[in-house]
Amino acid sequence: MKVSHLNNLRALEATLRTGSFRAAAAELGVTPAAVGQQVRGLENYLGRKLLSRSTRGVEATDNARRVAHRLTASFLAIEEIIDLLKNRQAGNRVAITLPSSFAENWFTGRLADFYHVNSQIDLRLDASNRMMDLVAEDFDFALRYSEPSASVYDETVLFGDYVLPVCTPEFAARHGLSRQLTSLRGIPLVHLVGRTPDPDWADWARWGETYEFDRDGLQDGIRLSEFNSGLQTAIRGQGLVLCGIVEAFNALGDGSLVAPFGVERACPGGYQYRLVAVHGRELSPLQIQFRDWIVATASEFRGQLDSLVSARSSAD
Repeated sequence: MKVSHLNNLRALEATLRTGSFRAAAAELGVTPAAVGQQVRGLENYLGRKLLSRSTRGVEATDNARRVAHRLTASFLAIEEIIDLLKNRQAGNRVAITLPSSFAENWFTGRLADFYHVNSQIDLRLDASNRMMDLVAEDFDFALRYSEPSASVYDETVLFGDYVLPVCTPEFAARHGLSRQLTSLRGIPLVHLVGRTPDPDWADWARWGETYEFDRDGLQDGIRLSEFNSGLQTAIRGQGLVLCGIVEAFNALGDGSLVAPFGVERACPGGYQYRLVAVHGRELSPLQIQFRDWIVATASEFRGQLDSLVSARSSAD
């Protein structure tokens, strides 16, 4: 038996399932151009069009639409075979991919609770910002801040996030930051460029407009590169940072950071933190324990987060 063009078929399957080259590329960890090239290569080999391309995106032709479901099912079957050959469920492994800043500032600090009752776990963390394809890559779970995933995944919403300005107590005192302030002119601001694809993630202009701050000065300051949470910049006292409250939660709790305008002056994000796994993939008893633990831990944290954001306490 000879099977060719598996990579091309994988690109086609991901595009049909997600609806775009961009979404397929994010899932596969390549560029949209690479996905498009793989699909075109398959079309050239078959001598027929599989996708109709326009300025609005891509749409499956009748030929592609007829095989879409079978194509997804086939790749899932291949993944299940690989799992069986690797004897994946026989051990105590739990492999997780998650964003690096979330791993450092939220996840690992809570992991000791799970270790206390599951010391035999072989935990493998991939703390990176690449959107892993759980169908094709060797991970049991993903923790993601994202919009809803494709139907090939099972997911549980854990909690949302909010964006608010944070800084050290010393920085707030030095620059006279308080709830009464209505202008940030002259304040060293930190802008996070490409922090997340969440369209509702507030920048300084949106936050300032929401809470009626003077627009002058909201574009000033330094800019940090993609995927930087800005948390360490704030902790080092280098500026006023619009940060996700999930990642800043511990620092706000221990007093190393403050929300000088009040935690209630936060803008909600549009995405949610989610626990993601491949639909239909069998989980080991230890993996089920981990899933149940992270869901319970997230539920408790969600209550703490809601209480904090709704607080109307006096300034720190």
